[in-house]
Amino acid sequence: MTDKERIKRLYNIIENTFWMSIRYAHGRHTYAPYIIRDALRELEEIFPDFKLKKDQTIEKPTKEELNQTGTSREDWLDDLFEDENSKRNKSFATGCTTFKAV
Repeated sequence: MTDKERIKRLYNIIENTFWMSIRYAHGRHTYAPYIIRDALRELEEIFPDFKLKKDQTIEKPTKEELNQTGTSREDWLDDLFEDENSKRNKSFATGCTTFKAV
């Protein structure tokens, strides 16, 4: 197997499983959302053509959820599916800084 074939197979594995990681981490108040944000940023650096497929189960948090003690907006991953890179990159930067500082 060539390196190109290996990379293609790894890409397919990531593409077929990453959505489950997002579902798991979405809305959790742990390191999980930050790890996902960081992993996606790295995936997009390695594979610029990598695109997340919209997941209809991932919704924006409610005001009540956002007002809970110990929550952060970055705990929810709905913004990963937005088309605007500027807002998304801001979330990546915030999430990664918070994760690394802990």
